[in-house]
Amino acid sequence: MRKLWKATATVAAAVLLAGSLAGCGSSGGSSSSSGGGKSGSTSDMIVTTMNTEAGSLDSAGESGLWWWSYDDVCMAPIMEMKEDGSWDYILAESVDVNENMTQYTVHLRSDAKWSNGDDVTSADFKNTIVRALDPNCKSGYSSMLYPIAGAEEMYNGTGDESGLGVDTGDDKTIVFNLKEPCAYFEQLFVLPVYMPTHRELQTETNGDWAMGNDMDALVSCGPYYLAEYVPNQYSVYKKNENYVQADRIKTDTIKKMVMDDTQSIINAYKSGELNFISADYTVMDEYKDSDELITSPAMTSYYVLFNVNEAPFDDVRVRQAFSMAVNRDEVASACGSSYEASDFFVAKHLKSSASGKDWAEEAEEDPIGFDPDKAKELLAEAGYPDGEGFPAITYKYPSLQLDSDMAQALQAQWKTNLGIEVELQAEEQQVQVAERRSGDFQLARMRWTADFTDPFTFLSMYRSNDSYNDNKTNCPGYDELMAQSNEESDPTARFELLHQAESVLVNDYCFGVPVLNSSNIYLVSTDITNFEIDPSRNMIRTKYLVLGDSSSES
Repeated sequence: MRKLWKATATVAAAVLLAGSLAGCGSSGGSSSSSGGGKSGSTSDMIVTTMNTEAGSLDSAGESGLWWWSYDDVCMAPIMEMKEDGSWDYILAESVDVNENMTQYTVHLRSDAKWSNGDDVTSADFKNTIVRALDPNCKSGYSSMLYPIAGAEEMYNGTGDESGLGVDTGDDKTIVFNLKEPCAYFEQLFVLPVYMPTHRELQTETNGDWAMGNDMDALVSCGPYYLAEYVPNQYSVYKKNENYVQADRIKTDTIKKMVMDDTQSIINAYKSGELNFISADYTVMDEYKDSDELITSPAMTSYYVLFNVNEAPFDDVRVRQAFSMAVNRDEVASACGSSYEASDFFVAKHLKSSASGKDWAEEAEEDPIGFDPDKAKELLAEAGYPDGEGFPAITYKYPSLQLDSDMAQALQAQWKTNLGIEVELQAEEQQVQVAERRSGDFQLARMRWTADFTDPFTFLSMYRSNDSYNDNKTNCPGYDELMAQSNEESDPTARFELLHQAESVLVNDYCFGVPVLNSSNIYLVSTDITNFEIDPSRNMIRTKYLVLGDSSSES
């Protein structure tokens, strides 16, 4: 077994001083304007999986799990984080930041091109941003644009594009004017809404092109482009010779099979049909002595969301009772060795830039925790002694093995500790996500993997104005703490505010039940080399994998 644990996947490594960004040249290798970086790649194909086609491929639209699978090989950001925590400029050659950190000027590479040969321009970035700020686009990431002056007003309809702080003075320069300093702004560049979409071909939000139905319009500016797509079966990606770092890409073709049954995926790997898969704890014993097994800590939290706007979960005492009735250690045990109990919404091993400690270790206040006696007391106060008179309740979750194990463990504990029988409803993953997003649930499984290495990615969703606020929480005190954290430049003070905000979220108002943190488990054929971890997500970057010896890599 190989462990890919990068100590640099921390907030301390992620948040760079503005001065270190200003005027830095690209470290991203060179390519000609025709994308002529020579690869020396094999002609072989790496075959892996994706487990859903939920959402669309539009960075401004419904960028769900399908988009993230596409992003893994086809998208290119302004810059991305390297394994050592420093930044690697991709589409940009430099980023300048003014003294008070309210203006970021991005200088795009002159050789940045789309797969069809068109230049990548500042207008492509603005095309994404402007469309994402239309509520009809259904982007879950619109609120991540709110640090930009005028963005929130544009989304809410109280402003328009003329007041938006995104200036495109020329084709290769983008100026972001912020409404106030934002400590994590450069980390947002890896999110969908900060990615370019072609200014002429990709203007219809969630249109045919974004559903894989117009291949001529589905151009890419990343390492690969989508060459073939058969819905609900597979996608084939070919190397994009116009990519600015084409010399780093050593594999000509990547194929992603649509598969969502874990055991079927494992069987396909064993039979040699797949070169590389994301697996689960069931493979740990069989492969524990094999180099094919690779593990890394995941910045992923699993928790249960309440619909706080409908009875019985509009009563905070009921919510707290459901949370206190959960023995997270027992749930983790039921889910396997790659999962650990967590009482926090933020991934517990995310490192603090203030102290260098894990998020959970740094917390001064204990989370709500397991207390079945107190849970029964609160439930009785709410009018349901020993669960008597409690209405019928359904817990919705994706029909995946882990989620089934977690659901059954939760169901048993709520029955034992509260006297409440919760009905379980397994759904296709994209159905479960759609219903959760629309508020059609009482209890729903939620999973969140860090988009960037800052607690804000976990906590921002529960602000009243956030586009990812699925349970429609509305807590002015929480909003105020989150706003103060955005304005605070001192890391220690900022993290204190974020810990206070999480305490409101988990303890005082109990908008959800934190349950688990997970690890990434991969099975990778021994002829796959050139592993690189994306520190912002602690996941393998598929785009840089090599089938065969990577010793010739430049």
